[in-house]
Amino acid sequence: MFKKLILMALMAAPLSLFAQKFAHFNSNDVLTAYPAAKAVQTELENLGKQYQADLEAMQKELQTKGQKFEAEVNEKTPENMRQRRAQELQELQQRIQQAYQDNEQAFRQEQIKKMQPIQDAVYKALDAVLKEGGYVYAVDKAMVQGVTINEALSTDITAQVKAKLGIK
Repeated sequence: MFKKLILMALMAAPLSLFAQKFAHFNSNDVLTAYPAAKAVQTELENLGKQYQADLEAMQKELQTKGQKFEAEVNEKTPENMRQRRAQELQELQQRIQQAYQDNEQAFRQEQIKKMQPIQDAVYKALDAVLKEGGYVYAVDKAMVQGVTINEALSTDITAQVKAKLGIK
């Protein structure tokens, strides 16, 4: 009797795999429709433009000083003056490179800080949809490029995630 029960359990185990429900969604579709994400994207674009304008101003200053250096320095210019001006140009170039790196790092940190609440809200909505629908697993189509999803065996829950977020 015990052997029969074990045999039945082993035979039924593969069938339980077919009963699992899988889902897929597209986070890009959700984020492009999410007003809070649009607002953050606009803020980040403005910040990026500000950083770009600062760097362009510094580049223009370097170019102006370089042209002035070339116009004023000739064979009659004392060597120590030439070296000092060349060093000034080199220091300005280094400041520009440092500003570029600092701006890039500050932008990434700001992006993470502003996008984290948005991502948390999307994942919370996704988790709720998965629990309500009894789904075992959900694949984000935007993140798995090159992987084919058999949509006949998987349910698209993008609209449900949008609904949880209050997106119409």
